[in-house]
Amino acid sequence: MERPPEGEQRLRRLVAELRLMRDSAEALQRRLELLRTAAAELRVAESALKALKEVEEGTPILIPLGGGTYIDARLGALRRVIVGVGADVSVEMEPDRALEDLSGRLEEVERAAKAVEQQLEQLLMQMEIHQEGISRLAAELRGEAGVREA
Repeated sequence: MERPPEGEQRLRRLVAELRLMRDSAEALQRRLELLRTAAAELRVAESALKALKEVEEGTPILIPLGGGTYIDARLGALRRVIVGVGADVSVEMEPDRALEDLSGRLEEVERAAKAVEQQLEQLLMQMEIHQEGISRLAAELRGEAGVREA
């Protein structure tokens, strides 16, 4: 069995590398989406906690249960906040400390998202360069095939 010409082997290798890059880009996009979702949730929690600190004890509130279902309640004294710290572990904190924690976590998530965005941007640029190389090589190979046939 004859080995494909060197140009064809190179083209196949470049196409395989481009597929790997696409897979990596998709993984980075999924990671970025998770980080953006986490950041949005942290912003909502931070905003809600700030707002609750300004509300008087006994103020009527609606508590969401999910699925568009709420219960009517009255706000109690805001002396402690239960904050999830990961691995199904929660910690009680004073409201100001909880706000500091949320702000710190939000900064970390935003930094991570920025890093992933930069990685994705670099990868997309590499993919574009790779695609151009594939197109050039494919055109060269088509030209050579036309010359051989003539």
